[in-house]
Amino acid sequence: MASVIPASTSAVQGVGGLELLVAEVDKLVSLPDIYYRLEETIVDPTSTMEVIANLLRSDPDLCARMLRMANSAFYSFPTTIETIERAVGTIGLRQIRELVLVTAVVKAFEGIPPGTVNMETFWEHSIAVGIMARELGQQAGLANADGFYIPGLLHDIGRLVMYLKLPGLMRELLERHEAEGQSLVLMEREVLNYSHADVGARLLELWNLPQSIWEPVGKHHEPGQSDEYQLAACAIHLADAWVNTHRIGRSGDGIELLIDEVALHRIDIDSERISEIGQMARQRTHEVARLFMSH
Repeated sequence: MASVIPASTSAVQGVGGLELLVAEVDKLVSLPDIYYRLEETIVDPTSTMEVIANLLRSDPDLCARMLRMANSAFYSFPTTIETIERAVGTIGLRQIRELVLVTAVVKAFEGIPPGTVNMETFWEHSIAVGIMARELGQQAGLANADGFYIPGLLHDIGRLVMYLKLPGLMRELLERHEAEGQSLVLMEREVLNYSHADVGARLLELWNLPQSIWEPVGKHHEPGQSDEYQLAACAIHLADAWVNTHRIGRSGDGIELLIDEVALHRIDIDSERISEIGQMARQRTHEVARLFMSH
């Protein structure tokens, strides 16, 4: 990552400021070319598994990270996946896409200066939310619940943007948050007229990720305002609140989040079962988090 020049708060306020902030970060942090080449290859009807495997092999570091994650407890494949060819043949194209995206995003933000944010606890929180959101969707019998993991994992990526470009403001807000117990999300909106959720959604949209990812990210604090992907936003909202309350990692907020009644209604699971799902997510998070932070 190139050296980062912090932005002034006044320069990035309002809708125009949001666009400026995200555009500046996009110059510093972006998905690698291999991700977009993979997307093109997968949708090409003439592509074979061998072509996809050869493309993935062109990035040895990405391959190594992918194989570590593929063999983690999160995926729980029945046999050990030792080669990229086996990964392509066994895992399936949807999960290959998912693994490449996850490893690329983690790698993209590795250059955030130390002391700005604890990346280990950030990803621990994010992974727990992703795992729990997916499980909530599955337990509720929702279609496409497997797709809740990625937006759940990336729900706070906008915070990384703000830690990167607005370190002074974020330190100030975190200090007020700790001293006064105010919601960090509300303070972000008070100062900037938008929140980290808006920042994350806009960055992911700029990266040409699908609406099924960026919309739930943008609405995870206000799932009732989500449109086409409201169920995903609701599952992420409930998972975020539970994970925050039970202090699994931390991405910013250190207080319990208010739960939107829309989310409780749409994800029709009783509180006892939600707690059981949360405990399962806690157990699976620790191993996956170690893989995220390993090189």
